[in-house]
Amino acid sequence: MNAEMKNIQLLLVDDEADFRAVTSRVLSRRGFDVVEAASGEQALLRVKEKVPDVVVLDLKMEGMDGIETLTAIRKDHPELPVLILTGHGSFQDAMAGISLEIVDFLQKPADIDKLALRIRRLLAKEHHEALRERSVGELMVPIDSYARVYEDEPLGAAVRAIQESFSMKVSGRVAEQGHRSVLVFDRRDKFLGLLRIADIVRLVLPSFLRDSPYSSYFTGMFLAQCKTIGNLRVADLVDEPCYVTSDTPLMEVVNLMVTESRINLPVRDRGEVVGIIRDKDLLTEIAQYMGEV
Repeated sequence: MNAEMKNIQLLLVDDEADFRAVTSRVLSRRGFDVVEAASGEQALLRVKEKVPDVVVLDLKMEGMDGIETLTAIRKDHPELPVLILTGHGSFQDAMAGISLEIVDFLQKPADIDKLALRIRRLLAKEHHEALRERSVGELMVPIDSYARVYEDEPLGAAVRAIQESFSMKVSGRVAEQGHRSVLVFDRRDKFLGLLRIADIVRLVLPSFLRDSPYSSYFTGMFLAQCKTIGNLRVADLVDEPCYVTSDTPLMEVVNLMVTESRINLPVRDRGEVVGIIRDKDLLTEIAQYMGEV
């Protein structure tokens, strides 16, 4: 099996319902087929019904804890990859006597992007896959994870949407970094482009102050300009988007981000926008290829 060629079948084991719900949702958006288990006992039943590609297992659970669950899984499936979520310093001692060859660990709270990457790396290790350059389609964030606004809405609506999206979303022990952009559509739901924080900040600087050697600044200018741009509509800020596709080479993505000064690019396949590739996604890949993740 090549872990990158199909959706990864993942068993998520945790006794906190909120954590399972949030983690399952965000991992599903990143190409995983997630089955949940609320306890160690339930996890063993799930594995018996269908062996997953990988297990994400919480260490500390009521009843049958993570160590007991892992030990039981190992009896029948010694090669099944398992990623342990742990915040407990004594975990290494507790793992004495258990094979760790295909077990990985991630400290809580776990950033969702890093969690997804570690799962894929764990599977690649199991299947002895050589390091390869991944595609835009594998790295992009699905379109439905972004907030959207309409072109005829006031700019303030976009600012509020970005503020809500930009905040760190934390539930239980998983953290999902919010986005620095919102999607802009017309009332027929046609995608028009992305509105970024940088676009709004740039608008605060009046045109007569840009690149002028005679510019002077004084207290109160910022406040006045913020009130001025509050009268604008979202459509006044949206530029023609630079599209890439799911199979665009990553170096082409880098070139577009650098030359067009973009922090993210919409991904379009068969005429439909399906996701967003971000500079953060490229940074994660850079770190991986450098051996730093």
